[in-house]
Amino acid sequence: MSVTSTRQDRRAGRPRMGRKILRQKNLFFGGLMVAIVVLVGIVAPWISPASPYSQNLGIALQAPSVAHLFGTDQYGRDVLARIIFGARLSLMEIALGVGMSAVVGVPVGVVSGYYGGRVDQIITWFLDILFAFPGIVLALLVVSILGASLFNMLIAIAVFSVPVYGRLARNVTLALKEVEYTEAARALGARAGRVMFSHILRNSLAPLIVQATLSAGTIVLTAASLSFLGLGAQPPTPEWGAMVSNGRNFLGVDTSLSLFPGLAITFAVLGFNILGDGLRDLLDPRFRSG
Repeated sequence: MSVTSTRQDRRAGRPRMGRKILRQKNLFFGGLMVAIVVLVGIVAPWISPASPYSQNLGIALQAPSVAHLFGTDQYGRDVLARIIFGARLSLMEIALGVGMSAVVGVPVGVVSGYYGGRVDQIITWFLDILFAFPGIVLALLVVSILGASLFNMLIAIAVFSVPVYGRLARNVTLALKEVEYTEAARALGARAGRVMFSHILRNSLAPLIVQATLSAGTIVLTAASLSFLGLGAQPPTPEWGAMVSNGRNFLGVDTSLSLFPGLAITFAVLGFNILGDGLRDLLDPRFRSG
């Protein structure tokens, strides 16, 4: 096959892939929702109507109005501004939470699946212990030991997310270590590390990307839950879960203090979950062959 024909095949494949993406409504709407959250987080300083930390007790607990679209909290801070900056904090939680858990879990899972035997038994036993605890309970335990702070909360989220990536990477490795190109690499004398990370891990990216997208929604929800309990981001940090917690004390005065940050959490979690479902369908081999 000539280089020209290969290029033509690639160009012909692009419209087909574009049509497949457009047919995936989950991918489109989930991507749009996630893009909105990401865009708001990036441009927060330029679109925020006020500083999220600026207090003015003279306008405390004002209802939504033209001057303050989402109202003000008990300290006179603009609720919309705090929600906008809360998006930036949520993106940081996702990036660090997914990053830390994947950096630990994926290599552990690949090593477990590749070597098998006693190594696999020990690693699987360790992952099963972590799986035995409900995620939020394990996160509460870690934060209780380390102390309440944003960084400790991210460590807690990473700890209960590690077994998810570890088990996924192990299962994918078990399937890929017996395929032809992996066996060919071993037959040519490639070292175990090269086989694991150049052949197996490179071809495991699709399910790992889907898992990372689905985990993002879980991380937002867990971080909001821990902050709601006072174990995550500390005042006056604009964090959605903490805002919901603060607003519950004034539900009889103004329900919007908890309503709007709660809707922001719902929007972000729903967006990442829908996007993850769309990516799973797109990257599924049966879908690509259609």
